Amino acid sequence: MKSEIKDLERSQKEIIVEISTEEMEQYIDKALEKMSKNVKTDGFRAGKVPKDVAKKQIGDLALFEEATHIAIESSYLKIIEENKLSPIGHPKAEITKTAIGNPLEYKITISVIPEVKLGDYTKITGKIEIKEIEKGRVEKELEMIQKKRAKYITKDTKAEKGDRVEIDFESRVGGVKIEGGESKNHPLIVGEGKFVPGFEDNLVGMNKDDLKEFSLVFPEDYKKELAGKNVDFKVEMKLVQKVELAEMDDEFAKSLGKFESLDILKKSIKDGMTAESENKAKEELNNKLIDQVSEKSTIDIPDMLIDSELENMLKEFENNVTYSGIKFEDYLLSVNTSVEKLKVEWRELAEKRVKTGLVMREISVKEEIKIEDDEIEKRMNETLKHYPNEEEMRKKMDIEKYKNYIAGIMLNEKVFEVLVAIAIKNEK
Repeated sequence: MKSEIKDLERSQKEIIVEISTEEMEQYIDKALEKMSKNVKTDGFRAGKVPKDVAKKQIGDLALFEEATHIAIESSYLKIIEENKLSPIGHPKAEITKTAIGNPLEYKITISVIPEVKLGDYTKITGKIEIKEIEKGRVEKELEMIQKKRAKYITKDTKAEKGDRVEIDFESRVGGVKIEGGESKNHPLIVGEGKFVPGFEDNLVGMNKDDLKEFSLVFPEDYKKELAGKNVDFKVEMKLVQKVELAEMDDEFAKSLGKFESLDILKKSIKDGMTAESENKAKEELNNKLIDQVSEKSTIDIPDMLIDSELENMLKEFENNVTYSGIKFEDYLLSVNTSVEKLKVEWRELAEKRVKTGLVMREISVKEEIKIEDDEIEKRMNETLKHYPNEEEMRKKMDIEKYKNYIAGIMLNEKVFEVLVAIAIKNEK
């Protein structure tokens, strides 16, 4: 067997192979041995038919085609092993010369895990910059909790600012209904400003079952199709309720569970915000550092890896849209786009994500970072404990696949620990 390997762009290789006539005879024997097992003829049991009889029944052409298949698969795997290649995806094979009694020539194009020319990550710099909790944020969070636990008391008097109401409404422009511009039993708090300016002012003074028609000119910075237009509304008041908020005191804090006083509740909220701010700062530093290394690194990324990442991104996006209760096809129509357009728009991001992953992998090799099986097992068990029915989850999931997923996360965490330590040291 003769073979030649050529380097192509985007981390692809072309393998050109020639298998001599003599070698092909060996593969024909293997094909005959394999195919004769299924030959049936009078006077012989299946698998016991003499080779010359089986060969005649199979036919030279069918036998040669099977031999060709075996020859390509066997020789390809041998070349991959001998040259220590790391192919990804499926190879593309093309037979360039074939005929019974002649050498077999073929070529295969494969994508391989690309070589990473890693940038000098020992020079990266950066530090964790935790943003202070803005003044008034704790109080705003408390107000949100207070509103969520509010009591609504139905009343027979006119709607006022601060009341919770439910309305039926429809909107038109020039007598034509606006698509999506109507709703039934729509809830809102009068005065919160969730609707177009002026809309909620028109609800003040309405009683239950009242009908009202009014017009508003939409702001110039509103949706393009409605900006600056005069819109006619028809509203029916279905329900008026007074909003009763609990007093913001120690008793309110106790009603939320484990808090003995309002001060303890405020401290808990602030601690949560601080932890969130710290996590965000760490994530921002991680992204900044890996970007520094990636920018200095050179990788000829195969299109196959980028295409695969695009598919993952699309699947993740589709799942998020579907989870929100919207059909993915309907969403695409509503924003006037398509899967093909998204692939074009996201390709650069997909390539960046692939490059980041390859750089992270290369750093883990350079730093000899390894994740032990017991570490993976421990993290996996800790994660699964958060599920209501741990045993049921274990039965449903592919444990090995999940272990690999956990191992990937832990490997990245350790890589970031190395990078952060280097960056902070360089900042001093």
